Amino acid sequence: MSKSRGNVVIPDAYIQKWGADTLRMYLMFLGPFREGGDFRDTTIIGVRRFLDKLWTAAHEAVAAGSPSKLSAAVERKLHQTIKRVTTDTERLDYNTAISAMMEYLNTVRDEHVVARQSMEPLIVMVAPYAPHLAEELWSLFGHERSVFTAPWPGFDERLAAAGDVEVVVQVNGKVRGRVTVSRGASEAEVVARAMQEEAVRKFVNGKPVRKTVYVQDRLLNFVV
Repeated sequence: MSKSRGNVVIPDAYIQKWGADTLRMYLMFLGPFREGGDFRDTTIIGVRRFLDKLWTAAHEAVAAGSPSKLSAAVERKLHQTIKRVTTDTERLDYNTAISAMMEYLNTVRDEHVVARQSMEPLIVMVAPYAPHLAEELWSLFGHERSVFTAPWPGFDERLAAAGDVEVVVQVNGKVRGRVTVSRGASEAEVVARAMQEEAVRKFVNGKPVRKTVYVQDRLLNFVV
């Protein structure tokens, strides 16, 4: 952009229409920080919609009151998002960090798990990008101090690892099948998936299951 060429974008009108946080985040979302991007009036609305959804989800979480357990999909996505946003922010890859937060919020809403523990880490991560909104939402959750005094969320490397894994299914210690599940899947999810396999069902059905032994991402054993 050049003032002499008359192609400078004056921010005042955009701030008045969309808000300072929307414009700030949009500028970081345009492309790699060191390269910039193509500023278009028609695409800024995407960032505004994300912030609007975040505002709505946070209020829904407060209205819900008591915390609900995160689904395996949301928990896994949360740890993946924290890892990606942490790494990308440090590298000044702001556009991909914002994209990761957008994907996470979509997962939260798709899974219908709008809860305090699903939203607070996201608000902390959003704070460097949309500080005014983050401060408002942090206060909404009852915090008296600034969101910028909150510790950055940590992540579990195992849960943050992406991709699927193959779990060996045994009945009384003998291999009866294998199932492919998402990395970090809960025991209940793996049991449900294993019971869909005909080769497993015929050794389990009609017999009392005394216990199940589950080794995360590796093995499930039915003791019947």
